[in-house]
Amino acid sequence: MCDSGRFRSLLVGVGADVAPSMAALTDAMELALAYRAKLTVYVFAPDLLQPFPLTLGSSSIWIAQETDRLAKASAHATQTVRQLASEKGIGVSIEHAHSPFDGRYQRFIAMARLHDLTILQADQPSHTWVRPAIEHAIFNTGRPVLITPGTDRRSIGKVAIAWDGSARAARAVRDSLDFLMMADQVNIATVLDTKGSEGLKSADELSNYLTLYGVTTKIAVVANQLGDDEGEAMRLFLASEQVELLVMGAFVHSRLRQAVLGGMTRSLLDKCPVPLMMAY
Repeated sequence: MCDSGRFRSLLVGVGADVAPSMAALTDAMELALAYRAKLTVYVFAPDLLQPFPLTLGSSSIWIAQETDRLAKASAHATQTVRQLASEKGIGVSIEHAHSPFDGRYQRFIAMARLHDLTILQADQPSHTWVRPAIEHAIFNTGRPVLITPGTDRRSIGKVAIAWDGSARAARAVRDSLDFLMMADQVNIATVLDTKGSEGLKSADELSNYLTLYGVTTKIAVVANQLGDDEGEAMRLFLASEQVELLVMGAFVHSRLRQAVLGGMTRSLLDKCPVPLMMAY
């Protein structure tokens, strides 16, 4: 048990078909048990099944059918979540969309802002809500996000920090202190390219800071790989060191008034073999 931990309230997002989100749900329940935290589950509405073409006469029938489908799917998801929670001996609050035509993410964003940690599962190709939900959770809530890859959860014994000296990376470190203090091994990984490494300049200071919390670290310099995939070097490092959790700040830049994910952030969200603890 981690009675002194900072995670007192956890939020996990799942689909109306809970099965593809089961890894995230299981992780959230295990963390809630470990931290004696309040757990809330938000069930996203399923994608609309829209027949074509819609006519004035058929639209009202379609709306009624979709509303009924949402109610049945949400009820089934609620039953599945409660059964799993009962098996694990944990209390859980469940909320779901009440209309298939409501804004899909507004309520989830509002809830995430009032929870210490949001947990989502990345590897769900059949669910269109997943990637937007992850990006909203990272960039619009002010809270850290734990993104699971959908594989069997391992212990968090070996942790790596993707350190570039930025405010976002510092925030991710601060938000991950509970995990870092429990880890058996922590690597501060800085990526080195032709321009050098901003993270390497302050890696020693980060190491000294973490010592205040009883965290012993090693500094690792990761050589950047040639090519367009900015996350490949970090993935290779994670595999070689058998890392079980990656802590990193998320990067986004504005292009034509639209938020565009930074190269490493996008790459690791697309494909990462370990859970990601991200902050912005």
